[in-house]
This record gives sequence, structure tokens and C-alpha cells, in this order.
Amino acid sequence: MRYTIGKIVSRHAAPPPLGTLLDGRYRLQGLLGSGGMGRVYEAEDMRLGRRVAIKVLYEDDADGTMAERLFREAKAAARAEHPAVVTTYGYGVDPELGVDYVVMECLQGETLAARIERDGKLSIPFILRVGLEIAEALIAVHEAGVVHRDLKPSNVFLATRGRRIDDVKLLDFGVAKQLDLHTLTLTGQIYGTPQYMAPEQINDSKRVDRRSDIYSLGVVLYECATGELPFREKNVTALLCQIMFGAEPNVRARRADLPEPLAAAIARCLQRQAGNRYQTARSLYEALAPL
Repeated sequence: MRYTIGKIVSRHAAPPPLGTLLDGRYRLQGLLGSGGMGRVYEAEDMRLGRRVAIKVLYEDDADGTMAERLFREAKAAARAEHPAVVTTYGYGVDPELGVDYVVMECLQGETLAARIERDGKLSIPFILRVGLEIAEALIAVHEAGVVHRDLKPSNVFLATRGRRIDDVKLLDFGVAKQLDLHTLTLTGQIYGTPQYMAPEQINDSKRVDRRSDIYSLGVVLYECATGELPFREKNVTALLCQIMFGAEPNVRARRADLPEPLAAAIARCLQRQAGNRYQTARSLYEALAPL
């Protein structure tokens, strides 16, 4: 299965059709997927002769908010330069189409979400390796002054590169918070995916810090180990209440063969109070590495 990762935001309601030559350089070749607001295309960089990826936002952006978010996303990914973070090639604007765009690397493989959906509980060596690589990516992201805010299996890509398989790539900085920039998030707004949110993120996405990403990584590792989420209410309000006030999840109750040190690391990531979690991604990495 092939996935391609990249971003563009359009100021127009209609997305560009296949065959469009964007900014005189990028030929949109195939539709790879779509979501609530955007479409992901595979494209060819006609100048360099390589495959890249483009995502087009097909909502009106009259006030430029979406374009600003896109620019910040590109900047966040570019600042967190690391092999386990998706590579950003560039940012630009097509003056004729009025399209702002970011060009990112094209990847082959599948998301961690697809792997969990297909295989359910994953092997312990695989969980440890993926956990270490995501923690490494977060070290780079956080040291660049960025909080991802939407870490989840669908934003973790397992890339195939020649003989290498399952190389982790952290994707989608669309709701990332850059700690040295004025945020576009208003007080009281929630950005992220509810099942993976830290309790403080539910209260106010503007107040999150690096420890919120560590909580989300704990949810990801729990899901890798058990094949299911720690909090599974289908009603969003009930789900958020469960995260905020419910019993803390016990991963070994769902996966008895999980080594106690790994279970303890996951449990520490999932502490409701941010001060009780690992305080840095590096400290989490150091806890997992000996295993």
C-alpha cells in the first residue's frame, strides 16, 4: 500500500483537478485520499524529477487563517529536522490559482493505525522499537520549540526504504503549537483527537506543553500493546469525562505478557497529572532504551 504525505491549502472552495501544474512546477497526478477539509495528492516535481505530496484544502479561506496555519505547520515540521520527522521540502504560493502550498517527502508503507487495525496486538520488540523512534522524534520536535498536539497512530508512518522497513516518520503538524509564536488557538478551544488527548489538553489546548505529547505517546503504546484504546467510550462527552475522571488504565490487565518495566513506562506516560509523567521525551527514551 502506498501513502503520500504532504500539505497545501487553497483559498478557493474547489480543489485543483488532476493534471494541474501548480506554481509551474508540481503536476498533480493522483488522488490518494480525502478528509473533512482536504485532499491528498501524489505529485511530480517537474524541475527535479521526483515524487512529492500535496494536500489541498477545499474550503474558503477568506481571512487567511488556514493559510497561516499551513505556514506554521510547514515551519514546525522544518524546524524539527530529524530522520523520524517527515521532511519538508518547501513552501510557496501559486499566484494564479491563489494557492498556498507546502511540499513534503513522498513515503511508501503504511500508518501505525493501519498496522494495529490489521494485526491487533503488536509484538513486544516492535512496540519497543516504535516507542523509541517516536520518542526520538519528540526529542527533536520539543527541542525545536514545538508541541505536536495530535500524536496518534494515524500520524505515525511506517516507511519502507529499500531494504529498510517500518522506519518511523512523525506526520501532520497541522495543530502543532510553536512555543515562541503567538498561537492561533483561542482560550477554551480544543485541538487534537479526543481519544489521545491529555487531560490538560481537554481543558484548554492553549495550555499544553511537551508532557501532553508524552501522554499521547502513552496512549499510542497502550494501543500497540493491546490493540485497543485505554478509554473507549463512543460518546465524546462521556469519553472526555472518562479521560478526566475515570480509573487509570492498567495495560497488563489487557496484555499479561507485557514486561513489567514496559508496562510501568506506559503507566507513567498516562498519569493524569502532568507532573507525574516523564517530564521530557528524552527521559522516556532513556527508560525504554535498556529494554
